Amino acid sequence: MEEQTFTIQNEAGEAVTCRVVFTFDAEERSYVLFTMDGDDSGQLSALRYVLNDAGEVSDFEDIETDEEWAMVEEVMNTLVDEFSQDQQNFITVTNAEGDDVEYQILHRFQHPETNKDYLFYGDLDENGIVTEVFASAYVAGAQGEVIDLLPIESNDEWAFVETVLQMLQGQN
Repeated sequence: MEEQTFTIQNEAGEAVTCRVVFTFDAEERSYVLFTMDGDDSGQLSALRYVLNDAGEVSDFEDIETDEEWAMVEEVMNTLVDEFSQDQQNFITVTNAEGDDVEYQILHRFQHPETNKDYLFYGDLDENGIVTEVFASAYVAGAQGEVIDLLPIESNDEWAFVETVLQMLQGQN
């Protein structure tokens, strides 16, 4: 899908490129949720937009009432919650060919003595059946998301990971 952008003027009168995150219609009006280039905070902003007779965006308008802002904030919060939950269930790994591949996280667990975090992740076919399973240690973010994958380095670590896998498969 092609990334959608538009340009607005900031408070200093400078042109700023904005990246569309989501658009939606509510109460016979159209809204765009967006981030601004150069703003690394990940903060979402919102504007109401107006379509011309050809169905193209012709103008942006500020959201003016508290009720309208409350409705837009509810949509934003719902999107953020859904995105955060989805991100906790999938990771993207760069393979040996340099391609980004998305994997589903199958199981997370922690070593009881070292408190090191591990996960099993895998490929799913079109029927949702796991075709290949991988294991890795990982660094968890504040929301439980995977920040970085780490190698499993020692034989003791591998033995622990294999024991957990066997328990999950009902072999232990």
